[in-house]
Amino acid sequence: MSQLSVQQRKMVYAGLAVLLIIPIVLLGGPANETPGSGWWLAQKRYDYELGEASLGNVDPTSSAMNLVLLGFRGVAASMLWQQAEYHKERKNFDELQESVDSIILLQPHFKTVWEFQAWNLAFNVSAECDAVEDRFYWVKRGAKFLQGGTERNKKIPELFFETGRFYGQKIGRADEREVFREYFVSDPDEETWKGGPDLDINPDGKDNYLVARDWYRRSNEVLEEEGVEQHKMDLALFIAYPYRSLMDYAVNLQKDGLDADLDSMSIDERIDAYEEWSEGPRSTWEQAYNEWVTEYGAKEIMTAGGGLTVLEPNTEKLKDLAEADGMTLAEKQRWQQQYHKITNYPYWKQRCDIEKRVDTTRAQYYITEGRRLHRDVQDFDNAKIFLEKGMGLLEGVIDLYERPDGTNALLSDELDLVEEAIKAILVYQQVLEFLGEPQPEEMPLSKIWNNPSFAAIKQDLYERFQLSLGSGAG
Repeated sequence: MSQLSVQQRKMVYAGLAVLLIIPIVLLGGPANETPGSGWWLAQKRYDYELGEASLGNVDPTSSAMNLVLLGFRGVAASMLWQQAEYHKERKNFDELQESVDSIILLQPHFKTVWEFQAWNLAFNVSAECDAVEDRFYWVKRGAKFLQGGTERNKKIPELFFETGRFYGQKIGRADEREVFREYFVSDPDEETWKGGPDLDINPDGKDNYLVARDWYRRSNEVLEEEGVEQHKMDLALFIAYPYRSLMDYAVNLQKDGLDADLDSMSIDERIDAYEEWSEGPRSTWEQAYNEWVTEYGAKEIMTAGGGLTVLEPNTEKLKDLAEADGMTLAEKQRWQQQYHKITNYPYWKQRCDIEKRVDTTRAQYYITEGRRLHRDVQDFDNAKIFLEKGMGLLEGVIDLYERPDGTNALLSDELDLVEEAIKAILVYQQVLEFLGEPQPEEMPLSKIWNNPSFAAIKQDLYERFQLSLGSGAG
């Protein structure tokens, strides 16, 4: 080499460089949008799920941005986060969206970007709007942004979970929930969606709680199919959300009530209409019970230190798990009881069991109609009939949950039911007073009314009831 001239050495070095580039190009040819495409290294990255293509749909400009910024991506991302906060504070919402879009080009697989900025759009930005239609628009923007995160990150179950929580909680529990739930199936942008739902977030026109349930199910599927972990909460709580979302749907079906002009109907027609309507929420509670017990309750769940457990009481199953984990049956049962407390499993099982009963739905109807007749119509004769029938049915349901020791599971665990019973009694007593009739010695639900454990609740509800009478409300 020392005998070569400078010019000759340069040519040799250039030739060697070209020879080295050839295997690099052949081995490292980039992948395109087709899974498993590209040359050897790209294929290996896909096989072992080490490349961005295996994580989801990746914007090709994000890779180009990495090359342009080299080692300054973190600095640029920090500046964009500050810029986004600046635009949010000054209500420059279009500029905020541009900053957010730029952030995700730099950090497409950082789940906090998706969670924080989606929350920012749906909760913080929407709160700055006066018109409810505008607030709903920004809630949708946040949800769509988060959905984009799930498309780019198919192995992050928390993003699928958060999308479900957006539809379940932000739409279903916001101050504007009644309007939001209506807009979810009938979007206010009639020009675009022709009176139907926004197909980007609700393609099947479902209730928001059912869409939330679908996303929660997908988050569980990511856990099971991809073999990844989640770091949001205890696993037993995380995987319960699809089942709890169905219960939320049932609760809201009941709250929505029967949409009919009841005063134009005879009593028999009202009862027939309610019987037909009530089958919807009742059957939903029955489905929720079956899934809670046979699906969720039968899942083998990893505990914090006791190996696997199942939540549905099953001695033979616990014996098998105890043997497999090298534990005694008593140890397994203690861990099962611990997770009953964590998940509130027995309570929700009992709640579904109560609500799926025909007599429960009938009792709810008769009491609700009796209170309406008292409050809105002042038809005290029929109000008395409906209240007595509903209170009697409810008492029959409560009696089904008597324990051998004389206590009652419903009266111990279902304070909401206790409150509804006391409210019904207060209205019933008021109706009797208007009719000039004495209170019967064997009044339905007297075991609740005369129970000293509920004295504080009774006094509070009595005072509120008297205030409502004074204000003209029922």
